[in-house]
Amino acid sequence: MRIDKYRLYAIATVVGLIILTALIWWLTQPEPEKKPVPQEKEKDWYVIFSVQNQKATAYTNHAGNVLSSSGKPYFFGAVAVHPRYPVNAGGDSLQPIIPYDTVLYLKKPLLINGESFSTLRVIDTGDVNYRLYPDSPYWIDVYHGSGDYWSLINSQDFGIKEVDYYWVEKWK
Repeated sequence: MRIDKYRLYAIATVVGLIILTALIWWLTQPEPEKKPVPQEKEKDWYVIFSVQNQKATAYTNHAGNVLSSSGKPYFFGAVAVHPRYPVNAGGDSLQPIIPYDTVLYLKKPLLINGESFSTLRVIDTGDVNYRLYPDSPYWIDVYHGSGDYWSLINSQDFGIKEVDYYWVEKWK
């Protein structure tokens, strides 16, 4: 009888050790990767748009014109872009192809009146009928100042350049 009693204790001990080992193994397993759940502040999505070989020209403005088509004052580093649709095709000159206040990030900086700019901001529309550079839908017209002598000279010296740039828009 003693042998049966010892076997019973041994079997119970082995079964207990197996259960304990299985429990420890199960508890130490890494959790499977969970899909991220958007938080309140992370609900916005953004899209990066990139264009290459687009024409860049320069423009000046009359000293009396203090506001652009966006209603903002002109400043160095500001640009005009095409309207979303040409006005002669029913488009609105106040609806730019790149939204107002968008920052354009240039691949190579531009020299504007002696100062280097790596970013530009959209505040105006120009070429409402797409007559200038129809092959360059994301053409930009860089503001070079109020039409004083040096602004005119600098804008003429700027000429027509090809630029590569990108911008970021909120997903709609």
